Amino acid sequence: MEAHNGEISGIICMREAPLVVTCGVDTSVRVWNYLDKTLELLKYFPSEESFCVAFHPSGLHILVGFSSKLRLMNLLMDDIRQFKELPIKACREARFANGGHCFAAANASMIQVYNTYTMEPISTLRGHNSRVLSLCWTPSDTSLVSAGIDGAVYQWDWADGKRSGEFVQKGTVYNCALGTSESVFAVGSDHMMKELEVPRTWLGLTR
Repeated sequence: MEAHNGEISGIICMREAPLVVTCGVDTSVRVWNYLDKTLELLKYFPSEESFCVAFHPSGLHILVGFSSKLRLMNLLMDDIRQFKELPIKACREARFANGGHCFAAANASMIQVYNTYTMEPISTLRGHNSRVLSLCWTPSDTSLVSAGIDGAVYQWDWADGKRSGEFVQKGTVYNCALGTSESVFAVGSDHMMKELEVPRTWLGLTR
């Protein structure tokens, strides 16, 4: 498979098909089939640095966070074509809901949730003090988990714009969080994976 010319800045795998989307410092966005080991689509966006990608569960759309905009793009047979864009600069994390009906995007310390098909804003989640590095929808799409540079891991009732759970460890950068129906897992700069309790306020954690 034709490799990126330089660092890969974003990668996401589609659960329903053997497809992976990557973006890199070489200004390219690529769609790979990891079973066939083939490059399905390749498009360059000259002078547009990209930071993250997200895959719609249908396999027909992707989100790409460019230096100037967050763009929703359609995957065609032989092209990656822009559909709509949002004025979110250097978005480094975006995720479609499991149902595909909406998506969340990190805008510095804020998280913004949009309708996928109309691109209308649904809610804005404020609480992090620094840049958000990770977003994850819970399986039912009723909650959203976020983690960031400020050492905070939050669970959100995103439709109401409110936090439903939190864990904060100052001095640790949490760069990845995963929410399940029963637990939240977080990995940070302390090189530990933590399982956090899910009650309304996380009072403790287990190994």
